[in-house]
Amino acid sequence: MKYFVGFILPCVVIFSCGSPKEEKETPISFETKTFRIESQGGCKSDTLACAYFEVTYPEFSGIDSMVTKVIKQRIDAAVSLGNPESQGLSMQEIGRIFIQDYDDFKSEIPEAFGGWHYTANVNVEVLTDSLLSLSVNDEYYTGGAHGGSGVYFINLNPRTGADFTLDNLLKPGYNEALTSAGNKIFRQSRQLADTASLSENYFEFPEDKFELNKNYGFKKEGIVFFYNNYEIAPYAAGPTEVLIPYEELKAWVK
Repeated sequence: MKYFVGFILPCVVIFSCGSPKEEKETPISFETKTFRIESQGGCKSDTLACAYFEVTYPEFSGIDSMVTKVIKQRIDAAVSLGNPESQGLSMQEIGRIFIQDYDDFKSEIPEAFGGWHYTANVNVEVLTDSLLSLSVNDEYYTGGAHGGSGVYFINLNPRTGADFTLDNLLKPGYNEALTSAGNKIFRQSRQLADTASLSENYFEFPEDKFELNKNYGFKKEGIVFFYNNYEIAPYAAGPTEVLIPYEELKAWVK
């Protein structure tokens, strides 16, 4: 299915609706694609005796070819499972290595129970002429007591390929207001009193003070910061999402 920029985010005060010059540019659109690779024999009969690697992602049109390359590189890096040896490789190459690693593992330990898998969904959260925000939601298992999962963001200008950061949206000096809003929402989501110690509730922050991390993206409703498993708390506590509505930041929006 093909999607066009106009259907992704209505013109709102937070993001520019575009100048007359911008309106003459080719509309940005995307189609959802899926890449999947399985170990020899496939996974149809028994997913506990195979491996598969699958990524669902948007493929864009209406933008410069160099920007398309940048987006692809960012997505490829996001689905590399954090393996430094995979840097610069395409998702197809990463998938083949994943399957080969499983085959090598089964050759060495044929009695090992359980298959491997990696799945990722790359979602378009916001798409305008000045901002493309993607969320990468992945889930994987490569043996052990449990698998893993994560949420990561890619933010850039779809016309230039340059990173889109908080500084592009908010006026200088926003840090204190943004952190204060994030702290309030974090404590509400975790049912913590305003004066409760974070460390005594098993959350790890420097000097026991709430901090926003660098893993953020932009949604229609606001700016989202995501803390993955183990980042600030034990695995059992799960991840934490902090969504700060634009309404609370209107005084800081450029």
